Amino acid sequence: MMSEGLQTWSDQALLALCLDPEPFRTGVKGKLMARIAAEAEHRPAVCIRAAQGDWVASEVPGVAIKPLYHDPAHGLSTVLVRMDPGIIYPAHKHHDAEQCLVLEGDLRWEGLEYRAGDFVVARAGSIHPRLTTEHGALLLIVAGQNEFLPA
Repeated sequence: MMSEGLQTWSDQALLALCLDPEPFRTGVKGKLMARIAAEAEHRPAVCIRAAQGDWVASEVPGVAIKPLYHDPAHGLSTVLVRMDPGIIYPAHKHHDAEQCLVLEGDLRWEGLEYRAGDFVVARAGSIHPRLTTEHGALLLIVAGQNEFLPA
């Protein structure tokens, strides 16, 4: 609400600049700075928008990988994997567990079929059989750094 005699918000702002600043009460600045620091902890450390980042060709033609995040403290990487229709990905051994969420398309191995929304985990030390996709696939993978060792 504007004071009587002041016609605009800019008039009030100018008046405020003319006033002597009120000193902070003891501890207020410290509390404010702590609150600002706490807010910063909740901001994302990494944000990659859908149109950002680069797709990198893998050793298998028709399969591309888009790195999203690597956590060196835990040895985990998060990547998107895009597989063209008809791709056959060779069998391989997992050193660490691999988490896979099918985002689009289909993924098959040994008579099992996974579609969008399906989640599967390959255990550490397991042999991943040959993977195929009929229509192509987009996968979100969270895995250890020593994945895709030859079976």
